[in-house]
Amino acid sequence: MNFQNTTQLSYIRPVTNIGVHQHLQPRDVLDLPGGLMLWRAVGKVLLLLLPLVVTVNLFLTSAINDAGGDLTAIDNKHHELMDKNIGLLAQKAQLYAPERVGQLAAQKLSLYAASPGQIESLN
Repeated sequence: MNFQNTTQLSYIRPVTNIGVHQHLQPRDVLDLPGGLMLWRAVGKVLLLLLPLVVTVNLFLTSAINDAGGDLTAIDNKHHELMDKNIGLLAQKAQLYAPERVGQLAAQKLSLYAASPGQIESLN
C-alpha cells in the first residue's frame, strides 16, 4: 500500500526577510515592546489585582501580629504560673516539714513523739 504524505509542506517554517534597514532604524522613545494594546491589558490587570494583593497582605500581616501578641501574652502567663508554682511548692515544703508537723500535733492534738524508753517490743 502506498501512502502519500500531503502534510509535509505544512511543517516547513516560513522565513521572513529582514533587511539591514530594519536593524539600523532606531526605536521611538515611547515605542513599547509588545505594543500598546498589550501594556494596556497589563495595566488593567494590575489595577484589578494590586488592591486585592494589598488587601490580602494587610489581612495576613494583622493576623500574624495578633498571633504574635497572643503568644507573648501566653508566655507571660506561663512565667507567672511557674513563679506561683515555685511559691506554692516552697509553702508545701514548709507545711510538711517534720518539725512543723510535730509542733502542730503537740499544740492541737496533744500528741508527742515517744521517747526512747517508752517503746517496748513484745516477742
